[in-house]
Amino acid sequence: PGGSKMVLVSGYSGVGKSSLVEHAKEKLEEKNIHFISGKFDQLQQARPLAAIDAALNEFTNIIIQQGPQTPLEIKKAISDAIKTDVEVL
Repeated sequence: PGGSKMVLVSGYSGVGKSSLVEHAKEKLEEKNIHFISGKFDQLQQARPLAAIDAALNEFTNIIIQQGPQTPLEIKKAISDAIKTDVEVL
């Protein structure tokens, strides 16, 4: 019902960004809200989308752990949302 949201957190090293994200994650998961995160690593500059990749991998693992029916439901929801026959999914 609430839809999807994305929040980007930025700031200098050591100011508590990771702690803030972990705290938010705990609070949201208590409410049964999916929360995924990815962290930019300066050593991964050759992979500019590494943080997004990490977040999507985390989400994929969550979905897989929920049993074999959940990935099929997610696939159908995505296909319905984009209103096309996408067999890649």
